[in-house]
Parts: sequence; structure tokens; C-alpha cells
Amino acid sequence: MIKQLRSWWKDTEIPDLIGRKKVDFSVFRDGTHIPVEFHSDFLDANQGQLPNLGESRKVKLIYKDHSFEATLVKIDQVSAGREALQLRYNGNQTLKDFLAQTFSRSYSYIMQERTNQQAGDAKKPQVVVPEDQAEYIDFFATEVPYEYRLEFLTYQAKPNVWWVNQGSTIQAEKEEGILWAPLVNSQGRKLYHWETMKEVKQGDIILHYSNKAIRYISQVTDAAIDAPKPGSMANTNWQEEGRLVRTKYEELVPPIMLQQFNQQIMRLNIIQGPLHSGGGVNQGYLFRFSRQGLQVLQALTPDVNWPDFTILDQDESTSSSESSYEVIPILPPPDSSISTFLHQIQSYIIQKGFFFPEHLIENFYLSLKTKPFVILAGISGTGKTRLVKLFAEALGATGDNGQFTLIPVRPDWSDPSDLLGYKDLSGRFKPGPLTEVLVEARKPENQHRPYFICLDEMNLARVEHYFSDLLSVLETQDWQEGKIRTQGLLSPTMLDTLEDQAKYGNLSIPENVFLIGTVNMDETTHPFSKKVLDRANTLEFNYINLQQYPEFNEPENLSESNDLSELNHLFLRSDYLQLIDAYDANKKLIIRTTERLVKINALLEDIHAHVGFRVRDAICFYMIYNERYKLMSEEEAFDWQLLQKILPRIQGSHSSVRRVLLNLIKGALGNGSGVTVNIQELMEDASPLYSRWNAGQTPPMAKHPQSARKLAFMLRRLEEDGFTSYWLS
Repeated sequence: MIKQLRSWWKDTEIPDLIGRKKVDFSVFRDGTHIPVEFHSDFLDANQGQLPNLGESRKVKLIYKDHSFEATLVKIDQVSAGREALQLRYNGNQTLKDFLAQTFSRSYSYIMQERTNQQAGDAKKPQVVVPEDQAEYIDFFATEVPYEYRLEFLTYQAKPNVWWVNQGSTIQAEKEEGILWAPLVNSQGRKLYHWETMKEVKQGDIILHYSNKAIRYISQVTDAAIDAPKPGSMANTNWQEEGRLVRTKYEELVPPIMLQQFNQQIMRLNIIQGPLHSGGGVNQGYLFRFSRQGLQVLQALTPDVNWPDFTILDQDESTSSSESSYEVIPILPPPDSSISTFLHQIQSYIIQKGFFFPEHLIENFYLSLKTKPFVILAGISGTGKTRLVKLFAEALGATGDNGQFTLIPVRPDWSDPSDLLGYKDLSGRFKPGPLTEVLVEARKPENQHRPYFICLDEMNLARVEHYFSDLLSVLETQDWQEGKIRTQGLLSPTMLDTLEDQAKYGNLSIPENVFLIGTVNMDETTHPFSKKVLDRANTLEFNYINLQQYPEFNEPENLSESNDLSELNHLFLRSDYLQLIDAYDANKKLIIRTTERLVKINALLEDIHAHVGFRVRDAICFYMIYNERYKLMSEEEAFDWQLLQKILPRIQGSHSSVRRVLLNLIKGALGNGSGVTVNIQELMEDASPLYSRWNAGQTPPMAKHPQSARKLAFMLRRLEEDGFTSYWLS
């Protein structure tokens, strides 16, 4: 039979058990109150003896080879109208210290919670240790009255599993049997993947990743201590003060390559885990993993020599203690399905009576995937705004549900307040149209939904004036707990009231928001600076075929189509923020693309139009996504990037601009075009070259036809007008 009252419990089937006491604050302070329902149990244990009212008896508490003195006292508890039996040891500091050390988990929890309570509380509420962390003292009867044998049920912490990225330091750290990370970076900032070091405890398991594989696994022998940088790591750029963990390395044979497990581990969606949604490894040092993740690895690699300490019980892998790190995942669609989804989007647009050139939908998608800011440029009436609206509609984002917002830009916009909002004379914050969308998009129930914001005719005002804050904040994108975060958009000085602070405080650009600007290039608009161009793909809408007519055919495979509105924001969200995020899995493509850009940059340097790392990374990401999703050939994809990221930077009237254009068009034509580009001859008169793209002419076959056509147009404007620019229509 089970008997339980408040913090006491007894199973009468357990021989000699007097009762089990849950550890609480009284245990560490002066003793414990024994409920009246348990008086008879102590009476039996003392062979029919108990102190009389107002009297006390010395008792002996025995734990293994330890013996402690205490007092059993019966008092008149007048307020409750009954006699009370208490076990006291408030004068025995040795016993109290022993209990605090033995039940360190409960002691730390209780003391921390009491510290967190209001300091001025005359009577602090009772701190209750959660059941999944609770510890207990079992009191057993002996053959001697007033002598009780104790057994302790302490909290058994299950090992956490960690993932450490180690490059050139792995051999040095392995030989010393350590992990080491600095306290702060060179700017004095703490980084969460270094702060995790202080959470590592004895018995934890660590996976050691280096050079595209998990190569070692270790068990922690000593928790983190403050320690200077080891001499073996003297060549690193890290700061001198840090934390050191001692751990015992075991080599895994064979090593576990990243591509063997990344897709399965991604599905666990481990918060602050080592993998980003693209399947690559996050940049950083020590990341959280999970016991479930470890078991997934073991199931995938039965041939690996897993040490005994890594074999976990089945119930351990799914314990509630991991619930704070693992959630039901919102998964990106498989790479193999992207082309199908884009075909469905194109079919939707056609059914609405609109048609766009070949690969434009794929190009628009890849541009958004690369960076959540895209510019659509061209003459008026070519369908720029319509493309954004229909693309969003196909994904279930409409004006009615608030996921599509059209913001017409006014010529008098001169600062960010026109978009973001301002503080009125009463001190209340008046949100701008963009802020209202961001507030909705960041709500927990909306974070998986894509939100599209179309800034219509965004260059009617100077973009750098009203859009500068957003451009700067976009550059602060960073991975935090598996999500892309940015710095805040609104200064705290804008939010005076508690209501405004609650609604708009810490407002950033959520990862489910995508910004598209439409641009008409004519005499009423303003040009773009390189600051804007570097941060966006620019899609051009200047070449129009008026003989395109609506098609009313039924969509293909309508019954088998997926519901595109069910796609979450990961369909569009970037998988890479820094080149290192993608480098391991795409090294050859990145090197090929970069080598092309190096040659182009050598030409652009003559007119101070060369690109930096930001543009290089964006072009590489575009090329990687295209290869992953198998949307276009590599040459077609690079053609779009040459057109959208390089050519918009070129303008001028000097002969050096002409030389750059001629060299670029020579490269765009390639060797199979049948056109000979003699730079010296064409420096005097380039009309024999660009006239091949005149109306009524059949343009030559080119390796990069989109870019070749645009370059020919820019050459013609330079010769006829004495000035050229990508933006001249």
C-alpha cells in the first residue's frame, strides 16, 4: 500500500522503510517536519517509543560509514491544533554541509530560486523542486530505537551530447585531451558557441568534426575551468583568456562523412545545433547536439567502432530533459521538388493570363533565395509588379491574408521614417507600412509563412535616403539558434511608452520576409548607388514581345499538383549567409565561379567597377542553389548573374569603359559564336558588332546570350550618345 502526504511517501511493501522524504529547503536549514500520518511509522521504528509532548530524544542518522547526531522532538503546534513531530539538526553544521553536497542539484536549484524571489518579501513562498529533478532521503528502521539508516536517491544527470568544430587545432587538442575556447572575441564580445563551454559537465559526450567528417568522439573527464590559451594553440588568433575542458578522445573508424547523415540530423531541428538548413556546418566552435541525434548517427553507421560510453538506453534518447533543445521541425522542401514547385508557379501565372520569358521564374526564385531583396527594373508596363503579386499568390500570400503588401513609394520620401514610422508629439510611435508587416510576420503563429513586400517604383525617391537603415540591417544577418536574425530596426529612443516597447521593441527583419522593389528607369527617377546594387539581384524587363497572348489551357497534371500554399518560408529562405556555410559541400563550383569573377574583376578595375566579397558570395550562392535544384545549366545561371550583378555597375563615357564592354562581350559570345571580336579595331567603331542585335537581325549564338545582348545595347548607347549605363532604357 502507498501512503503519501505532502513531501513524505511510503510503500508498505518495502521492508523496514519508515518513509521517504523529498528534499526541500528545510532539509538544508534545520531538519524536517514529520506529518502526523507518519508518527505511527516512527513509533514502530522506535519499538513503541516516541518523545512525550515538549520532550526530545537524541537520534543517530547512519549513511554508509557516516554517522550524524540529530534530535527527534514533539512540540505543541498550537496554530494547527495538534502535536507536531520534528527531526532537527540545526546545530549540526557537519550534517547540513554533507546534505548540501550530496543533494547539490536540489540545493543549487532552491537557493537560486530563493535568490530570484523579491528581496523584500517578509515570507518567501516555498520553493518546490520539479519532479523530474527531485531528490529523496529514505529513512529505514534498524534494530536499535532512535537509530535510522539513510539511503539517498540523488539526481542522476544524463550525459549531454555536444558537437565541436576543429580545424587546424584538432591534433593539438587531441594530444592534450582538451577543448579550449576564448571568453571573448577581439571586439570583446561573447559568442554563444564559446559560452556553451561552461555548460559542459563530466560524463558528457562530444563529437569532433574536422575536414568534412566526424573523426573522434570523446567523454568529458573534467568540466570547464578558466584557463589561458594552451601553448599548442599559440598560432591561433584567439584571445589569451578562455575556458578549458578535459576530455578523452576515441578515434572513429571509419570517419563519418557529413553527407552520410546531414539530411537525417537536419530533421531533428536541434536548437543551436551544428547544421544549418542547407545541410552544411555552421561556423563556430561548440554546438549543442542531442542523444537522439547520436543514436541516429549510430543507426546510420553500424560499421563504426562506437565506444561503450556512447551506447545510450532507448528511453534516455527521448527524455524530457531534451525537450528544451528539440522541437517539431518545420522542414524545407526536398531539393528534388523545387523545379516541380516552380513549374506549378509558372502554370498558375499562365492561367492568370500572363507570360514571362523562359527561366525568368527560376531566376526570380534563385535571386530571392540568394538574398531576400530583389530589384525588378525596366520600362513601365512590363509586368514587374504583377510578377511579384502572382508569384506571392501562387504561394498563398495575398493582400487579404496580409502576406502580400504593396507599398507605393512617394517622391517626397527623404528618410527611413516614411517606411518605418516616427514618434509623434505626444510621444507615441506611429508605425510606417513596413513596420506593420514586420510586426505581423514575427508573431510565433506566422513565422513559418512567407511575407512579400513590394516597394512599387522605389526609385521615385532616392533609395539611399529612405532605405538606408534597412540595407544596413540586412547586412547584420546571422545564424542564431538555427534561425536568421538581424539587428533591431527601431532605436529605443523611438519607443517611450510601455505599449510601444511591447509591440515594437527589438523589431528586426524576420527570416520569413522578402523585399522586392520595382524600378522604372526614366527621367523622373533616381539612379542606384553601388551600395544598393551590391545587396540585390537586379532583374531587367526591357525586352518585350508584344505577340504573347493569353493561354487558356488546363494546367498540366492538375490532380497531382501540390498545394503550394502549404509551402513554408524555408522554400525561399537563404541556406547560406557566409561562404564558409557552403564551402565544404560545394568547393569545386565555388572555385570555378570565383575564377571567372577574378578574370572579370581584372577588367572592371580599370573603371573602378570591380566587385568585392559580398558580390562574390552572392553569385556563388546563386550558382550553388541552381546546381542543387537542377534548374538551368551552369552557363545559363552565370549568364543571369553576369547580367544582374556585374553589368549594373558599369557606366561612363571614357574609352576605358568601351574597352571593358568589348572585353566583356567577347567573353559573353564565347568561342562558338562565329563572331571575331578584335578589340583594337572595334575601339574606333563598334557598330559592326552591336548592329548584329538590331531589330530584324538574328543575334549570334552566344555562350551568355542575355549578357551579350545587354552589352551590345550599352556599346551602342556609348557610341551614339557618348555615355552609357545599364540603366538607360
